[in-house]
Amino acid sequence: MNSTQLDGYLVSSHVIMSTAASPKIIIIGAGVGGLSAGIRLARQGHAVQILEARDQAGGLASGLTVGGFTFDAGPYILLDKPGLEWAFAHLGIAAGALPLTPIEAVYHVLHEDGTTTAFDRNLEATAAAFEAQYPGSGKQYQAFVEKTGAIHRNVQPLTFHSHPGVLDVIRNGSLSSVPFMLSSLGGVLEKSGLPAPVRAGIGIWTHIAGQPMAQAPAPMAFVPSLFHGVGAYYPRGGMRAVAELLTETALAAGVEIRYGTKVAAIEADRGRTSGVVTAAGEFLPATAVMSDASGIGTYVELVEDFPAPEKEKLRQLPLQSPGTCVYLAVKGRRPPYYVRFKLRGTGCTAFVQPGLLAPELAQNGWYPARLISPLAHATADALGTEGQHQLMDEQLAEPWWQEGIAEYRVLHRRTTFEWGRDYNLYRDSMNPVMTAQLMRKGRLAHRSPTIKNLYLTGSSTHPGQWVSFCAIAGILAADCLTHDHPVHA
Repeated sequence: MNSTQLDGYLVSSHVIMSTAASPKIIIIGAGVGGLSAGIRLARQGHAVQILEARDQAGGLASGLTVGGFTFDAGPYILLDKPGLEWAFAHLGIAAGALPLTPIEAVYHVLHEDGTTTAFDRNLEATAAAFEAQYPGSGKQYQAFVEKTGAIHRNVQPLTFHSHPGVLDVIRNGSLSSVPFMLSSLGGVLEKSGLPAPVRAGIGIWTHIAGQPMAQAPAPMAFVPSLFHGVGAYYPRGGMRAVAELLTETALAAGVEIRYGTKVAAIEADRGRTSGVVTAAGEFLPATAVMSDASGIGTYVELVEDFPAPEKEKLRQLPLQSPGTCVYLAVKGRRPPYYVRFKLRGTGCTAFVQPGLLAPELAQNGWYPARLISPLAHATADALGTEGQHQLMDEQLAEPWWQEGIAEYRVLHRRTTFEWGRDYNLYRDSMNPVMTAQLMRKGRLAHRSPTIKNLYLTGSSTHPGQWVSFCAIAGILAADCLTHDHPVHA
């Protein structure tokens, strides 16, 4: 390949390669995982540059302003307070830097037969309501929450390990929890003896991932013990406030964030990264590269020299679709539940009302709300754009979510394909579906086992869908990188 030296740049027929800038740590994507990794690395003494394809940080945890209302753009609904506190402590962020509003009436489920189950912050009140509906189920539910809560407390320290193995399990004293962790959510709920509607209400979160409970991992059963125990919370300013705080902290720590810069390839020669090539053809050298883009997409689309058989295995992993989302302005509110679900087969629709927690969002009696419809990835593809718009029209016309709402206006819609386009998602997906099988095998490693100096962060590398897990993943990936590339004073 012919090239010439000109003003500090090596000009080739393929890319413009900067030779003036010294190598640094490059992070692809300013999502919660990328921002957290950037802060951690900068605090450890690294020079860090984050390349973000969009003009806004935060990824799926960022915000959206439309029709004069500000929304959480992505599908995140609840916050994992203990996990986020751990992450903030490791990022040097004060515990009170993110004000939280407690959620007392957490969620309500309307079943296909017209019956309902409701989950409040108060365990005794929730159990009493179940007891009134299904005699004997109140004590069963309390026992289930106590049991899963104990298991969660036992295994939670393992979530703060990059890739916990057998020795970590033994050291943590978690051997007794292994049978539970290897089970499916469906198996755990079946053994609980709880009535079917209560089991369906507990398992509502697996419908968001578009998977049946028989395939979902057992740790999804921890959700009730979390909101009954430490509580459910909504950040003041919305979930986007997490990304905004991380962005502010990253800039203060010396992290450079370069917006409007999409990465087209990760350069890897003989199994070792040397930098990235942007969509504009610019080569940026790096000591190491960390990807907060899709873990699967990183290997399949960005690393050319990744082994073909391994690429094919990754392509076969089931993907989680972001589903569809309708952003609404609604006249009035329907208390008390922050989220109302309607079950439909193995799917559901969620009506999310942040105005119940933040009345200051009101504008002349109008409040922002979202109608979120999770879809299995294959279903989303089969529906296509026209089918997804038709689905949104049908769900908007349903009366269940409109009770107590005098009037509504549709401000914006997103299909799965628009999610993919707007957020540069791999095959219009958020990450691999967290199946019980994938949980047993382990998610994608923070340190690439095949490409030296390549690291991964984000939801593809941590077993969960909370915003906090993305932040934890960023810290763990950063620590792996610093272990391999220590900064010497």
